[in-house]
Amino acid sequence: MFRQLDDETRKVLDLVRELGAAYQPIYLIGGAVRDLAVGRSVSDFDFAVREGSLELAAALRRRLRAGGFTLDDERQTARIIWHAGGPDQLGLDFVRLVGGSLETDVLQRDFTINTLAVDLNQPDEVIDLLGGLKDLENGWLRAASDQSMLLDPLRVMRGVRMAQAFKLGIAPETAGLMRAAAPGLQRVSGERIRDELFKILELPERAASIQLLYSCKALENFAPEFLPLMELPAYAPHVHPLWEHTLRVVFWLERILNLGQAAGDGSALPEALAQIDSTFKPLQGLLRGWFDALLTGGRSRRGLFFLAALCHDIGKPAAKSIDEAGRAHFYGHAEAGQQPAVAIARRLMLANDEVEYLKRMVQGHMRPHLLASAEGELSSRAIYRYYRDLGSCGVDLAVLSLADLLATYEDQLSAEKLNREVETARLLLLGWFTRKEEVVAPKALLSGHDLLAMGLQPGRQLGRLLEDLREAQAAGQVRDEDEARRFVLSRIQEEK
Repeated sequence: MFRQLDDETRKVLDLVRELGAAYQPIYLIGGAVRDLAVGRSVSDFDFAVREGSLELAAALRRRLRAGGFTLDDERQTARIIWHAGGPDQLGLDFVRLVGGSLETDVLQRDFTINTLAVDLNQPDEVIDLLGGLKDLENGWLRAASDQSMLLDPLRVMRGVRMAQAFKLGIAPETAGLMRAAAPGLQRVSGERIRDELFKILELPERAASIQLLYSCKALENFAPEFLPLMELPAYAPHVHPLWEHTLRVVFWLERILNLGQAAGDGSALPEALAQIDSTFKPLQGLLRGWFDALLTGGRSRRGLFFLAALCHDIGKPAAKSIDEAGRAHFYGHAEAGQQPAVAIARRLMLANDEVEYLKRMVQGHMRPHLLASAEGELSSRAIYRYYRDLGSCGVDLAVLSLADLLATYEDQLSAEKLNREVETARLLLLGWFTRKEEVVAPKALLSGHDLLAMGLQPGRQLGRLLEDLREAQAAGQVRDEDEARRFVLSRIQEEK
């Protein structure tokens, strides 16, 4: 069982067995055994003993000279982190067996695939009391007991993550248990739901995961703001009902972000994706690094980006109106979507900058489409105003706009419309990544002190003139300090 582990990790397991001589048997249990069984790498290990879990953890911490802390006094749970922050970091948790026996303990766990255990004194024998190995082999996710979901309703979301990560179908009886337990998510802390949701949003096939959260009734119990989206049918030019459109945006967004990483030259991609791939090839590395970046709490920008994609049309149900000809309109839906998006973000206990990100993404998601529909080539002035209003969210919105376009029209998308939207997104992204000092944040040629020295008084006019000057620089109207002074004087004269 342990042969695939590196030498250092095996030495740590040997040390656990040595130090735990007085606490036998010591079981390695749960996810580590599951991952070893299917050939996955392991960096987190859970150990269970009848008694002495805290003492054993303390002894190991001293020998390894590692960091550690007590997680739960009542359950006698402790954690050790060895080589913290390094590429070879190991997490080792120690817990007391529920009921004092393995047989009782496994019935308190979530799914059969997480009840596999190994006695450290018999490392080649997997103890499988509930048929977890067979479930892995047959491709099923099954609850460890009829009470598993009720013991911790967060396991409903964890079940979705497990099913997606291991490509398992959820057994019908387990799906029923998950649906029955889902209302309990309303009593689970926002932090725990947030962390589980972001783990799901980091997995491939996110649209399928979100639909599974909906099918299991999890979505409606931690984000009921999405429910009205299920009720809107398809309105032209959309080819899908609103909820399906939302999922298709997530679907296409994932494909766009993965361009350039697939094997081959992309010729097997749908025509639209192939064009996007070809156009954005010079930017692929920059975009990958952009979305890999970690934000507050160690969450990636990518995870927050997909949450924003889910929320982008959340204001449409409230903004719907029908004109005299019976046509549906959604005037102001971007503004109407800010409140429900913020409500979800607050419930998930996101940081203030993450809340502001979601708000800006929802409020600004139509901007790239509007720019693409304007006549003529996108100007430097328009790029400046775009990022002035949206900040760094403008990068994300340029990418989101392409997924939104594909999901709106699917195979009815015209080549002309695709070309305009792709070119608009390209110019917006180039503006940020390669022309930032020129068109996004040009270096100020004059300061407020300079304007005061020219005879202006403090007040709104001064701030307005500085903003007009920055925009003129971005547009190429002003190139040096002398031109900047003439520009300000001409503006003052115009206002008089």
